[in-house]
Amino acid sequence: MDGAKVSKYIFIALLLILLYLTFRLFQPFFNYIFLGAILTIAVYPLYKWFAKRIHNKQVSSIIAIILILLILVIPSSIIISALVKQTASFINNFDAKSLENINTYVVKALGPRADLQENLNEFLNEIKNFVIKSAPSILGSVAESVLGLFVMFFIMYYGFIEGDRWMKRIKEFIPFTKQRSDKLVREIKNVTQGVIYGQIFIAILQGTLGGIGFFIVGLPNPVFWGFVMTILAFLPVVGTGFVWGPAGIILLFEGNILGGIFLLVYGFFIVAGIDNILRPKIISGRGRIHPIVALIGVLGGLKVFGFLGIIIGPLIAALFIALAEFFYEDYVKAKA
Repeated sequence: MDGAKVSKYIFIALLLILLYLTFRLFQPFFNYIFLGAILTIAVYPLYKWFAKRIHNKQVSSIIAIILILLILVIPSSIIISALVKQTASFINNFDAKSLENINTYVVKALGPRADLQENLNEFLNEIKNFVIKSAPSILGSVAESVLGLFVMFFIMYYGFIEGDRWMKRIKEFIPFTKQRSDKLVREIKNVTQGVIYGQIFIAILQGTLGGIGFFIVGLPNPVFWGFVMTILAFLPVVGTGFVWGPAGIILLFEGNILGGIFLLVYGFFIVAGIDNILRPKIISGRGRIHPIVALIGVLGGLKVFGFLGIIIGPLIAALFIALAEFFYEDYVKAKA
């Protein structure tokens, strides 16, 4: 074996080792890196709008990131503050006798083991012990999340400024013609923006519909709970059900059978159901893929990749369809 081949194999081995080590370095922050890239693609038009008017890439990038921070922080602050007030109001107005009456009824019906007060005390003690034991890991998770968010915004800052140059380099590594490389990149951009914009639109719509449902059955603070459902709508599958589900059950226990049934049916078919109808249409419209493929992409992505699967699933489906079209053009249509 000559020296050239030995050098080649050593180079390949070193490259693979460094590739593995680099992967291990990036692995803890993969979710944040991916989110940073996705948000950069989604918010890039806004950044370009600022850049055209300010004529300064760095300032425009910082403004775009600050707006994203405000969009994330302000609603979270409002909802936490309102929940604290609502909880304090509930505690002040809570009638302890009603719990004692319910506890007495349950014990008579099911026996001493069903004592709510005793079970509640045990439950609270278990929570206290769990919090004490988990405090170090919770602090570690908070620190990791802070670092992850820093990485995400750092990527977004340079993604806005150098995004066009990065995209040109990525296209150079895609082993296709310029036309096909442009098509693949366009599919990624369209599907990503479709998912992000669609999620925002659907969340606002679900929150509005949920607030209307609360208003119809006469529940207090429908605007506030509509806002809560708008935030929770970003959580996959259950989302708004965290609000209208317990509210409907409480109405049933309070004797408002018609209101409780209406809210549960309305929440399941209208508030939650609108997500399954609109999301595939929005994604398919932007990414030019069939609504069935878009729906399976979202649901399958959630199952395989977790929360990020909402974006990864449709992306995989769209890229597969694009590559399948290339295969058809080169190997099927060309031979026909």
